[in-house]
Amino acid sequence: MQDQFEIKIEEKLSELLAITNESNAEIATKVGVSSSSITQYRKGETRPSLEKLVALAKALDVSLDYLVLGDDDEAEQMDPDPVVRYMDQSLQDMQIRTAQHTALVAHVGRRLSQMLDTEIERYLEDDPGRRLYAGIIADTELASLERYSQTTRLALQTLHYNLQDDSTKTPGSFFKTVANNLSQGQEYQYLLAKNPSTDWSSLVQKFRRLLVEQTNSEVAVRSNCRFRVTDTPLFTGCGVYELAENDLEAEDPVLYDFLTEQGYLYEDGCIGYVISPSLDVQGVTIMDEDRLTTAVQSFETLWADADPI
Repeated sequence: MQDQFEIKIEEKLSELLAITNESNAEIATKVGVSSSSITQYRKGETRPSLEKLVALAKALDVSLDYLVLGDDDEAEQMDPDPVVRYMDQSLQDMQIRTAQHTALVAHVGRRLSQMLDTEIERYLEDDPGRRLYAGIIADTELASLERYSQTTRLALQTLHYNLQDDSTKTPGSFFKTVANNLSQGQEYQYLLAKNPSTDWSSLVQKFRRLLVEQTNSEVAVRSNCRFRVTDTPLFTGCGVYELAENDLEAEDPVLYDFLTEQGYLYEDGCIGYVISPSLDVQGVTIMDEDRLTTAVQSFETLWADADPI
């Protein structure tokens, strides 16, 4: 009768491991599991998969039906029903453990959410004038975003983001992004504020040389990267990107979703930002649509009157 079969793998495995000349570690190596897994099988804490069960029987030099059922008689045709029932039980065990893990994750998630809400409320209660700032992205996010800019307009007081030190040839954090974009035919316009203490002609030549070395293409640098100096005072810098939205969405969906959910992307994939007047601030402020429109118009007017380098 099929209901007379009893799974005895824990009992038989313990007996076989006790009499074998090989250590648990050696058996585990043959089966392709860890020594701790063998211990768990023996104690009934977990059950091996069918593949590991067959490997165990082979490693211990016994038949599969003996390892599972404790039956010494090897029938010519083994009834598969006990093994099927064994696998069903193993599957049930796995499903139970998965459900327990899922429930635990949900519980911990709820607790963390409650703790976070409590801390936020406490933070705001300490000073009712505090606000959670929106419209700001970090320099690292900005560098990722610039990779997808087809046309980049920059009004700057300094080339700090491209050259860390005006007196050296040390590339800045955005240098490689600029070089890669130029290599792909993307365009840059640098509008530089006239400053008696800055020799823009010398600095731009240095910057161009570094870009040519990086891109290995003077044509790409000369054609796609233009510089002009304006006499109009600039109290801080700003930038405008015309993004390839489809590429951004496909290659960096997390950043794309963030920008669209916050409403930072405007018509034709444009986004504008204001650079902090302090170099210690590692982030920029995103422009709203009205200020972006004004910034583009102002840039074009200043660019037309500025002196090329």
